[in-house]
Formats: sequence, structure tokens, C-alpha cells
Amino acid sequence: MNNQPTSNKSILYGVISLVAGIGFIYFFIWRILEAMAKKQDNLTYSLKGVGIGPFLVVFGLYLLILRPPSLKPDQMLPRQRVVYWVMVSLSLVLSVLTFLWFKNQATQLGYNL
Repeated sequence: MNNQPTSNKSILYGVISLVAGIGFIYFFIWRILEAMAKKQDNLTYSLKGVGIGPFLVVFGLYLLILRPPSLKPDQMLPRQRVVYWVMVSLSLVLSVLTFLWFKNQATQLGYNL
């Protein structure tokens, strides 16, 4: 009967994760690629930031759309736990693909990562 606080936690964490992911993507991918396109010198970039942004966006969407009853996998039903781990895996795969895409874009713009 006390499902409301967990749902609210899921929504809160989902929004925080989504906003943080969008922020990471903007600051660590978008701005850096724009600066590279303008051939600016002394660029600093974080490859961790490139990977974390997409992970947070996908995981935030998972929390907002599916609203798991618990945020701890050991407290989930077996089916919910499978969905949770599939989403974590998809988030990691997207992070790696984004990193590879970013590295390719930087190379095409004349930067060696």
C-alpha cells in the first residue's frame, strides 16, 4: 500500500539522471565537437564524460517510463530484475558506441584522441 514514495523516488531519480545525462552530453560532446569544428586550440575533453552522458539518459528514461517499484535489484521481482539488467546493459552499450562515434568524429576533424 506504500507504493507512492517509491514511485516518487523513481520519478525524482529519473529526472535527475535525465537532466544530468543531457548536461554531460552538452558539455562533454556537443560543445567539444563544435570547438573542434572551429579548429580551436587547447581543447580539453573528458572521455569519461562522453560515456557517462548516454548511460544517464537511457537509465533516466528507464526510471521515468517503467517506474520500478524498487531501485534495488535484489528487491525486485525476477521479471523486473531482468528488465533492469537489460536496461543497464543497453546503457553501457550505448555509452561505448557513443565513445567510438565521438572518437571517429574527432579524428575526422583532425584531432587525435
